[in-house]
Amino acid sequence: MFRISSRIEKRTGVGIAAGLLGVMVAVMMGKEFKVGYVNSERVIAEYEEAKAAKRELDEFIKKFEAKADSLRQEYELAKEEYESQQLGLSEEGKRAKMAEVESRKRRYDNFLSEVYGKGGRIERKNQELIAPIVQKIDSAVQRVAQNEGFALVLDASKAGVIFAEVGLDLTQLVLEELNRRYAPIATTGPVKVVYAIMPIVEINDEAQRERVGTQIRTFVNSLLSAKPRVEMIPDRRVDEVVQIRGYLPRDVQMEQALDVARTLDADYCIFGECMKRERRIQFKLSIIDVRTGMLVKSQEGEAERVEVLRERVSSVVQVLYSSVTP
Repeated sequence: MFRISSRIEKRTGVGIAAGLLGVMVAVMMGKEFKVGYVNSERVIAEYEEAKAAKRELDEFIKKFEAKADSLRQEYELAKEEYESQQLGLSEEGKRAKMAEVESRKRRYDNFLSEVYGKGGRIERKNQELIAPIVQKIDSAVQRVAQNEGFALVLDASKAGVIFAEVGLDLTQLVLEELNRRYAPIATTGPVKVVYAIMPIVEINDEAQRERVGTQIRTFVNSLLSAKPRVEMIPDRRVDEVVQIRGYLPRDVQMEQALDVARTLDADYCIFGECMKRERRIQFKLSIIDVRTGMLVKSQEGEAERVEVLRERVSSVVQVLYSSVTP
């Protein structure tokens, strides 16, 4: 549930106590003390930026639903297979099948915890969206209160206001102030898609000696850079994060590639491997949708000699690019 009033809720009790004390002091001193109120629930419901943030969070959550369903189905299928086959399995077979069930259950649980759990990706995204909006609401309430001469403003949705004279409800004025200042930032051009290219693993000694993986990676960067609306994260920056995350370039497979790409806030990442025997070069490249954590496409390629390697890499890159481009 998208909640943007968490800070307001926490402050309400203190605000009421301090406010009532202030009213008592002001009455005893004979000073005029205007107290107004705002319905924060209505502000959140009708503030255009808050509605836009709600839509953004909903879209963010949708990206993980298919992956969660897929992992759940894999676990349930493995469990059903074990239950239906266990009578005919040997003890070793039962242990192997149960290990598979437990492995799929861990993958499913880990994904739920990472995405939906406390401190997970959805909660972090929610907090990221909440912070600037709450600050803007606070500032708008303060401006309206000062302009209208109110010394104290309560949150009516939490304070339980029973009666108030006409003119003390500042909700509409706060909304007008917020929505007058809110204007979605117009993009000056099409949004770019960010790619990160991982170090290409060189499987055998010959590929390592001739730095075949480095050549392929350079070709991939060059080819993608020429595509419209594509932004490349520099290889130097990718390599820095690979090192910071404690990985060796020769060990970068899907799990490591996804971790690095998420750290870099990329949209897609490409990883792969290659080998060279005599003149023949064989390679495989894969592309991951970083937002969903899913492997979109893998494609193999082969070059009879190094002189045609770029051409063969180009064909593979086009397949990968087309798999994620409408």
